[in-house]
Amino acid sequence: MVWFSASYGFAILGYLGLSAVAGRWLGPENFGHFVVALNVTGLIAQFGLGGVNRSGLREAARLRGADDDGEGMASLRNGVRAVMLTLLPLSALATTVVVWFTTGVEGTGTKLALSLAMGAMVLLNGHQKVWANYLRGFGYVKLAALVEGRSGGALVASLQALLLYAAWKLVPESGLTGALVAVAIGFAIPVIWARQVVHRHWGTVVGQAPSLLRDLKATLRRDWRFVSVQVATYLNISIELWVAALVLSRADTSMFSAGLRMAQLLMMPMTALQVVFAPAIARLMHKPGSQHIAEHLLRTGATVAAVLTAFIWLPMLVAPQLVLRVVYGAGFGDAQPLMLLLSLGFVVNVLMGLAGTTLSMAGREGVGAKIQWVGVILRCLLAYPAAKLGGVVWLAAEASIVSSVVFVVMWWRTRQVLGVDTAVTFKPNLHLMRRTAG
Repeated sequence: MVWFSASYGFAILGYLGLSAVAGRWLGPENFGHFVVALNVTGLIAQFGLGGVNRSGLREAARLRGADDDGEGMASLRNGVRAVMLTLLPLSALATTVVVWFTTGVEGTGTKLALSLAMGAMVLLNGHQKVWANYLRGFGYVKLAALVEGRSGGALVASLQALLLYAAWKLVPESGLTGALVAVAIGFAIPVIWARQVVHRHWGTVVGQAPSLLRDLKATLRRDWRFVSVQVATYLNISIELWVAALVLSRADTSMFSAGLRMAQLLMMPMTALQVVFAPAIARLMHKPGSQHIAEHLLRTGATVAAVLTAFIWLPMLVAPQLVLRVVYGAGFGDAQPLMLLLSLGFVVNVLMGLAGTTLSMAGREGVGAKIQWVGVILRCLLAYPAAKLGGVVWLAAEASIVSSVVFVVMWWRTRQVLGVDTAVTFKPNLHLMRRTAG
């Protein structure tokens, strides 16, 4: 718990540091486009991974310590190799080409740097997700906590904030392009470290020899449902942001982005606990007679996350203008109602617990995917009219309402399908949480 608390604290500081530097450097004119760029590259990386990251977490946790895990581990390793050599680099290359031909940035050098930075963020974001999930599955929970999370993990977020600050002070004229280059570089060092640890773990595994085409086909057949649920999850936190960028002014887009990033801060305790809990849930849900233990663990985790979330949310409720000024600097005061509206949806998520993660770790990711895609459809139908009729405030209200509905339905379906309740409880079992290994 000491390690968890420390890594969680540094993750928050890194996340806030990145927001603080970007807000002051780019201002209301470009901050929104910076957040949109981070969001879009993350979504493309999910496509490019083919679901191998989330399936790897579940299967690695399930196979860890098994007597017959040689062939299974070799299959996982070969699948990752196939995706990393095909889908992910092709996604990064496509991003680079599309940005080159569509961006309105002037100057060949600046245009090239922006295009390459966007492609690099897709590639490195994908590597981060894969190696972090496998670290969790193999039991390297402490290291995984440093390189994965809502902020990107304590190490990633801190490096990105420091590099962004350096770029701001050394080359302030580089603006949005310089900021994205700094963020891309911030991914690289932790990703290389995590990759080496995973490769050392499965480097001695003996099994079927790799075959690029065969392994790619097998991986896509096995993991396509994970692609569906991960992409739908990303779209559910992206559509309103994109609508703001397409329909509203640059200033309104920046206000929405600022409010959204502050609201997403409320998810960090839950995301940090997920890093620890997901492997344990994967094992418990596949072990006969252990579902009641999984339920106690999940409900205790949700309660702990809710308490930590309350400490983060309270300053936003009591002194929202001060919070925005401290984090982003002057010029972001109009984000206050947006931050408060958007935060309500994320609070509901925390109260409902890790329902979506439980479905995925239990092999029922298809159920979660359907719910997420219903949310995507609702947003596609409602976001544009909300923005056109009521501006950025209505857009934030619509986003919060749809999010709340999605999270409640996810909790309800998890109880229906698995018989497991994931919501907060008034009787947490902290002893169980302490003795459960990730």
